[in-house]
Amino acid sequence: MVRGFVFLVNVSTIFDKYVKIQGMNNLDKVKSALRRLDLSDNEQTVYLSLLSSGATTARVLSSRTGITRPSVYDQLKTLRELNLVVELEVENKTHFAAADIKHLNALLEDKIDRLEQSRDFLEEALPSLRDSLETVDPKTRFFEGEAGVKQLLKDIMWHSDSTMQVYWPNVQMSELFDRKFLEWFDTRRAKRNLCIQSLWPHNTHASDMDLFKTLPGDTQKKLPKCTAPLMAYIIYDKKVAFISSPAETFGHIVESTEFSNLQRMGFEMLWR
Repeated sequence: MVRGFVFLVNVSTIFDKYVKIQGMNNLDKVKSALRRLDLSDNEQTVYLSLLSSGATTARVLSSRTGITRPSVYDQLKTLRELNLVVELEVENKTHFAAADIKHLNALLEDKIDRLEQSRDFLEEALPSLRDSLETVDPKTRFFEGEAGVKQLLKDIMWHSDSTMQVYWPNVQMSELFDRKFLEWFDTRRAKRNLCIQSLWPHNTHASDMDLFKTLPGDTQKKLPKCTAPLMAYIIYDKKVAFISSPAETFGHIVESTEFSNLQRMGFEMLWR
């Protein structure tokens, strides 16, 4: 009986730790969303305190967060205007609480809509802007870390109505890019009508090759049995993007008509 009791206590402790870890993971996701909404550090701190510890007064919030009470009121005012915080009367005292989390999602969707609208306006104006403004486009750009190489892939979204040549070592790239991000990438390129002609290492599973198989014009082939390179590359327009394996975690884009033609010729030889 004692042994069974100890076992139950241990299971309970493990469960409590699991719940706490899950809660921390969820809070990390909320933090990421708040950063993308350009909220200040103090606004984020106040909102997360209400979200994790519940409704309270401005005085207790100040004590919890280490932010002065006048500043707490300033942060609360902004958060209320964004519908992220509500004001409550509890026993004749003013309390503040985090509003329904759906308002956070609504703010993100609104920002996405405004950004997409701005992008559409900019794309319409790009031809005349290029002719009228003095700008310089670097021939080589470097990207470091996981966030950097994701930004590299997003550069492709400035292009449309073309076919990209891609060499994709799936095992290495799946460590850099989670499947959710790559599915987002695939959905976005479909909207921009960017077909993919992809080469894969000889031992790639067919289910992995389905990752880039969204449009009717997408085609895939495996390389013959060989020691396949660990670095991916993508040829598009007059650019070539290279992405290293997680061992080095960097990427770079070279913009050059001559260089992209050279890489395209090499790709087509491999394809044949």
